[in-house]
Amino acid sequence: MERMMASERAEIDSAAALWLERMRGPVQDSAVAADFDVWIAEDPRHVESYARMASLWQSEGFARAACASLAGNHNAARLDTADAQRGGGWGRRRWFGLAAGLAAFAVVVPFGQGLFAPTHTYEAPWGTTREIVLADGSHIQLSGGSRLSVRLTPWSREAELEKGEAFFDVAHEALRGFAVEAEGARVEVLGTAFDIDVLARGRREVRVYRGLVEVAGESGAWRLPAGTGLILDGAHVRSLESIGGDRPGWLDGWFDAQDTRLDRLVERLNRTSRIPVVLDDPQLGELRVTGRFDMGKPQEIVETLAAIHDLTWSREEGRYRIGRL
Repeated sequence: MERMMASERAEIDSAAALWLERMRGPVQDSAVAADFDVWIAEDPRHVESYARMASLWQSEGFARAACASLAGNHNAARLDTADAQRGGGWGRRRWFGLAAGLAAFAVVVPFGQGLFAPTHTYEAPWGTTREIVLADGSHIQLSGGSRLSVRLTPWSREAELEKGEAFFDVAHEALRGFAVEAEGARVEVLGTAFDIDVLARGRREVRVYRGLVEVAGESGAWRLPAGTGLILDGAHVRSLESIGGDRPGWLDGWFDAQDTRLDRLVERLNRTSRIPVVLDDPQLGELRVTGRFDMGKPQEIVETLAAIHDLTWSREEGRYRIGRL
């Protein structure tokens, strides 16, 4: 994992805004063009940020904001609305002054009502799973009890996993990244396969099965290659290694527990089981278990857990109950 500075994204956006201003000039210096080619090829995030800035530059929202900014400057010439919308006739100094405004505007625009595209919300009821195919060709699998919001614009792909677990197989695009927010953590990719799990008490788990993802949380940011992962639990961070396969086991109905808390296993089981499992004593959740469990056989799992830890179980009132002897 590679630690990144939290301000790096803002610096990239600022640089992209300045490059956009320079490259829009009617005459391009060959040295400037060569420098731009080097910058844009350095990092996929440069491509994504530049494309986003270019789209914002053409948006009516930015044109109105730019006109308002210039109107407030006593040294600026008056601009008519048509000229502002097409970006013609503006002096180079004015464009340069608006580059910083463009970078700042980029932070606000994605949340504007109806500016680009609506947000679509998807849910998977408890005891079920749901497959989603987005317009860009990305595939998403939701586990039971999950809720996901997705917003696709011409220059970005944004999602928020509000609860539950989702596996993302993201279609690669050179100009549009794919970002997922999950309880304060942000995962960014261009095209890859990864799993995000939002658990109780603010715990989040990220596992990467293909490609490279960037994860930003309260205590920093990291780059995760395929076969690795991360657990974010408040200010505590723990890395995961040796993640095998090309998809998480829950997609095939299995859960691999490795010194896993019992309440974590029960939470996972309840996402797919139509008969919920409850612990009579919350302290039972602290017990640990290791093994591979078939999530399609909840009663067999309950019997196994009771045998491992010398507990009792029963089925009553439409649920499985696990308690002490």
